[in-house]
Amino acid sequence: MLAVAQELYGGEINLTDDAITQGSYTNAVAASFGTHAGGGAVDLSVMAPGTYTVLFEDISMIVRALRLAGFAAWYRDFDQLYAGSSPHIHAIAIGDRELSLAAREQLAGPHGYFWGYNGLPVEDGLPTRDPHGGPVICQWMFDLGYPHKTTTPSPQELTPQP
Repeated sequence: MLAVAQELYGGEINLTDDAITQGSYTNAVAASFGTHAGGGAVDLSVMAPGTYTVLFEDISMIVRALRLAGFAAWYRDFDQLYAGSSPHIHAIAIGDRELSLAAREQLAGPHGYFWGYNGLPVEDGLPTRDPHGGPVICQWMFDLGYPHKTTTPSPQELTPQP
């Protein structure tokens, strides 16, 4: 799947090699909420190879390529997960049979990809909209039992704020 995403992306970041900063079957990073404990989870650097320069102009292209290849994928910005967290793209392979429960929640849970959210657990109960325009959905995903959802505004989003 990463090779397909690399081909679709075609940029200077190598999604199949040096860009991989965290893979599957690990609990090494507490801020990953257990999403990497099973199969199908990967974090990818968004920095130009050999530098600390974030290729902001490539982020949307990479997220789109990953989604077209069958991943749920989101950009995680500086400090988004915890103070000092690095910018990266977090991706979950849709359909991987060995996903952790936390990764499954990122796909189909109330804050998940198929609902149009960013996949992050929330303390206040209000999930955050997917900043990348929502999921890429294919029939094979429904055939595997993933939800056929569309997001609707929450009551809080409909209520005018002072």
